[in-house]
Order: sequence, then structure tokens, then C-alpha cells
Amino acid sequence: MKKFARIKRKINDYLYDHINLRNSLTFTKGAFIAAITALLYAFGFYCFISPAVVDHTSITGSAITTGGVGGISQVIWMITSLCGGNIDIYTMQSILYFALNIPILIFSFFKIGKRFSILTLLNVGLSSLFIQLFKQVELAHLVAAALQGEHVARVLFSAISIGLASSIAFRNEISCGGIDVISYYFALRKSTSVGKYATLLNSLILVTYYFLTLAINKGNYREVAFLNLLFSFLYLFVVMIVVDFINIRNKKVQIQIITAFSDISSVLIANFPHSTTTVNAKGGYSKADKTIVYMVVSSNEVKRVVSLVRKIDPHSFITVTSLVQAYGNFFIKPIE
Repeated sequence: MKKFARIKRKINDYLYDHINLRNSLTFTKGAFIAAITALLYAFGFYCFISPAVVDHTSITGSAITTGGVGGISQVIWMITSLCGGNIDIYTMQSILYFALNIPILIFSFFKIGKRFSILTLLNVGLSSLFIQLFKQVELAHLVAAALQGEHVARVLFSAISIGLASSIAFRNEISCGGIDVISYYFALRKSTSVGKYATLLNSLILVTYYFLTLAINKGNYREVAFLNLLFSFLYLFVVMIVVDFINIRNKKVQIQIITAFSDISSVLIANFPHSTTTVNAKGGYSKADKTIVYMVVSSNEVKRVVSLVRKIDPHSFITVTSLVQAYGNFFIKPIE
């Protein structure tokens, strides 16, 4: 492990001195992540969601409506088909998924970050392409057919698949486009979790979809429409859990350090973009002078803080407490 750490440190030092190479490698990694998450999203949509759209008036074909741009695409396809149109669901999904994302990505470019927007555009484009390509994959057809009447299984698999795609993208400062971009923007502004904003926005789309279904069918199939709505809300709930579990960018924790090293606060401030609060204390058993340091950090910084403190004072006592929210000036690295 120590040898691996030394090699990693040498590579980081080399890349620090070669900024263009570091930026190129960072972008290449982002493009690779965008491709993987696009494949995962397209697989989830094709195999677990689209088969349900074939017959929205049958319980055996109860639709999992995704919300977001995918949900809007499903609504448009349903209206088109009811008006006599005969457009393939996968073709329309591919076209609309890309087209509806354009204004959202323009907003993202100016309000979130350029790299974030470019890689999100790549993700959206590849998702549209992969949805079309899955039409030619026999395994995808087999999975879709096997889950045609399995409502709960289809909800869980689709939510996990698309939740993983979104959360992996978020963790690497990308998104899968659509509502993900809007919810990510609000999460950054409020410095809180992404999942709840995505769920709120998508819930509005689902309710609209439900009443639209009733209007189109003139009040018929109410039970089926309500069942569809329940399955769709279950889908959103599972996606929210998966996204907030994996994406820890905006999650904060409070670290309490009890140490005999009185100047540890200066070391922490020099290594992290966060301040500290110190309290003079005395050991209850040893009666020795102690310093208690309080520090709020992002979840992904905890290991680095603990490792640094243990190097300075191996006998320090450290506790870590999860926080719901932190108010005040808390620094989070901006999105590029």
C-alpha cells in the first residue's frame, strides 16, 4: 500500500507540473464516465421502461413513467399515437430526449459549468444513440420480454439502473441531462442533496401525466392510470435513494477532534478550505490539557482529515457526525 501511495504521489506531482496533460486526462476520464452512464441509462429505459408504454389501457402494460425529459417524451409519444400517429417509441424517445435537452444544456453552460455541460451533452447524445442500438440487441429484447408483466421487478430494475447512471455521473461532475441538470443546479445553490429536487420536479410531471391520461381516455381506465401513477412514484423514490446514497458531494459532516497537539487547527486550515473552532479542555482521567477542534467538511474529505490528524497525533480521539444541513459560509469546490 505504501509503494502504491508513493507511485500515486509521483504521478500527481508530475501531472501538477504538466497542466495540459492533466486537463486532457481529466476530460478523457469524464468522457469515458459519460459513455458508461449513457449506456446504463439507455439500458434501463429500453429494457425496463419502454416495454410498458405499448398499451397504456391495460394493467399488463402498465406504464412506468420516468418523469423528466424521458417522461415528457413518453407523454408526447402517447398523445401522438392516440392522435393516429404511428411513430416508433424508441425513435421518438431518441429524438425528443436529445432535442428537449438543448435549452437545458444552454442554461447549464452559463449557470453551472462549461466542462459539466459539454460532458452532459455527450452523455445525452450517447444515450439517444444507445436507445436506438438496443433495438438491434437480442439480449435487450429478451430482458424486456421477461419483465413485461413483472411490475415491481421492472420498477426496481429501472430505478436502480437509471439511479446508478445519474449518481455515477453526478459524482464525476457530469449529469444525464434533463431534470438532472435543473435539480443539480438547485442542489448546488442550496448546498444540499440532489435527489429531493429531482423527485419534486418529476412528481409534478407524473401528476400532469396522470390527469392527461384521464382526459385523453375521457375518464376511463382510472384504476389502470392510478396504478401507473403508483408504480411511477415508487420508481422515483428508489431513484432518489440510489442517487443520494452514492452522490455525496453536498453531504456534510462535523468532525470533533480531541488532541494534545494545540496547533492542529492551523495545520487543518492550511490543508482544507474550511475553518475550525477550538475549545480548551482538560482530560477527565489524565487531567492533561487538551484541545477540542470542531470542523465541518464534505463527506468525501473525511478520510483525508482523519489521516492527517492521525499522522500529527496518533493518540487523538476523533468522532464524525452526519449533518442534515449547514448554514453559513461553507466552501464547496465549484463545478468546471
